[in-house]
Amino acid sequence: MTPHQLPAVTATFVGREAELAKLSAIADRGGDGHSIGVAIVAGAPGVGKTALAVQWAHAQRERFPHGDLYCDLQGYAPGPPSTPHEVLAGFLRALEVPGKMIPRSLEAKSALFRSLVNDRRLVIVLDNVTSPNEVRALLPSTPGCFVMVTSRSSLSGLVVRNGARRITLDMLSPTESAALLRTAIGPERADEEPGVLGELADLCGHLPLALRIAGERVAAHPYLRLTDLLAELTSEARRLDAFETGDDEMSALRPVFSWSYRALDPATARVFRLLGLHPGPTVSVAAATVLAGTPMADVRRRLDKLTGGCLLSEVDRDRFRFHDLLRVYAKERVDAEESPEERENSPKRLLEWYLACADSADRVLTPMRRRTALEFSTGVANRLEFASYGDALAWCEAEQPNLVASVHAALAADWPSIACRLPLALWAFFTLRKPWADWIATYKAGVEAARRCSDEFSEASLLAGLGIAHRDLCRFEEALEYLESALAIRRRIGDSWGQGQALISLGIAYHEQGRFTEALDHHADALSVFRRLGDEWGVAQTLHFVGLTNHGLGRFEQAYENLRQALEIRHRIGYRYGEAETLVGLALVFQKIDRSGESAGRLNRALELRRDMGDRYGEAAALDHLGQLWEARGELGSAGACWGDALKIFTELGAPRAADVLARLRRIQAVPDTR
Repeated sequence: MTPHQLPAVTATFVGREAELAKLSAIADRGGDGHSIGVAIVAGAPGVGKTALAVQWAHAQRERFPHGDLYCDLQGYAPGPPSTPHEVLAGFLRALEVPGKMIPRSLEAKSALFRSLVNDRRLVIVLDNVTSPNEVRALLPSTPGCFVMVTSRSSLSGLVVRNGARRITLDMLSPTESAALLRTAIGPERADEEPGVLGELADLCGHLPLALRIAGERVAAHPYLRLTDLLAELTSEARRLDAFETGDDEMSALRPVFSWSYRALDPATARVFRLLGLHPGPTVSVAAATVLAGTPMADVRRRLDKLTGGCLLSEVDRDRFRFHDLLRVYAKERVDAEESPEERENSPKRLLEWYLACADSADRVLTPMRRRTALEFSTGVANRLEFASYGDALAWCEAEQPNLVASVHAALAADWPSIACRLPLALWAFFTLRKPWADWIATYKAGVEAARRCSDEFSEASLLAGLGIAHRDLCRFEEALEYLESALAIRRRIGDSWGQGQALISLGIAYHEQGRFTEALDHHADALSVFRRLGDEWGVAQTLHFVGLTNHGLGRFEQAYENLRQALEIRHRIGYRYGEAETLVGLALVFQKIDRSGESAGRLNRALELRRDMGDRYGEAAALDHLGQLWEARGELGSAGACWGDALKIFTELGAPRAADVLARLRRIQAVPDTR
């Protein structure tokens, strides 16, 4: 399927012929067969950077038969901007890479992206970028692609290091401004009072965003004279003069915003300003309903009115976004018009709703995970419940930027119980999707919040999560520090199950560093805890890692007994992931205790389970072990086939283990054929 991600063109786009021609010239240079073309469209907020890039890309679609990719990096929105990891993952999905095959590391994602677009002709729009580092990993290497980057900054680093060419947009000319207004208002009506358009354009500062909003405001009153509406705007501008400063980027827009805002009915105006309290870059109808505290059908009508008046943009089904400056204006209005109680209650109601919905999703994604009851200051209305695993995961993916922003907003507002519990409700999503930066940042914020409200249970859980995140990133010193801190708290508060989990995590961290004696000590302590609690899952989990550690220490008979017991429990309780994991461990042990003939059977069964579950990493690991088994038996052809398949998967996933498999492949390829 050819990706077509470009937003719709702006209906009132006019002029910019010189800038459009410059973009074509840059694209022509990039299509010379030697390099890609990269254009930076820079300029002030509201000047029409995105509109220009999208207009050109739509008009030039025939030049790019393999499609178009678009992403708003949200560099000027509240909350953290989109990371190159997230953007590349979205592009790879658009290029039909299954989610389970998207690599984890940025380098691997970037390499896979470049491979997929090689010899393709695509146009790529990267919107609202703040720095060159956000872009470099997203640049293809094939000459047929053309990239447009929009930014309020000059992005000189892209010019110097990546050969980008910059176009800086200025305000529209008087002629272009009048043409935009004439398009928005309608030619017949505009021609009745031709001189008024110029005055209206002057009041809007010839800024496209202001002109569009003013034009829509005029079009909404078809029976009033343009002169009368111009007088209203002039009066509004004078009223706000006292609040303007020379360096205020809102100065050209505030009169137009105010003029349009005051024309809204009271209920719609209230929804508009309350949206200014939303912490994230986009807002769903459901979230807006929670903010407003009114029925969803009514809120949806208000959102439609705001969209029709260009005060809000619909970016997806039932999902909306402010222009950055309109968000500033909405916040100004809520500060001026809402009571202190409403300014506190409305966002708190929203953040508690996000927490409740995230908890609902987490219960579907990890139904057996241990939890504590959530407490809310008020009853949570419209809490979402998810019918399937896919629905829960899709909601988390759509709301990820808002959920992350909500954690930081709760901490800033000094609502620590929300700030420490919301990251924990995102545990399953974070471990599935591995957004490392968001995972670590939200968990660190959660730790600070837990300490503020003396919630030691949450603090220990968050510290343990930070330890696991850092362990997965092979940052073992930090991982051990976090996990030891979590264990100390678990012991202090008498949380036996949590102690067992922390001990397992510590043991795994030591095992992965080859510190087997220390690993075994921690696993032995964990095993005692889980046996005392009668927790079969914990017992099997610990026995598995005890077995692997005994294998590392050369205690093969003991390792076999540990893994045999773990496999029996995991099979009985239906833990298929663990069953496959332990089958691989047993296959390794069988090669050491004169039962190597059984290894292939165990590995093939593990491979079957991994494939059935869609566990790509586990599939590659089983193939790697099978390859080593065939090599030991002298069957180099079978070994090479297994390693070739394993290398492909590990490379797609961006797994460091790919280097080991590649080395093994090269070793057997260097062996001369003596047949």
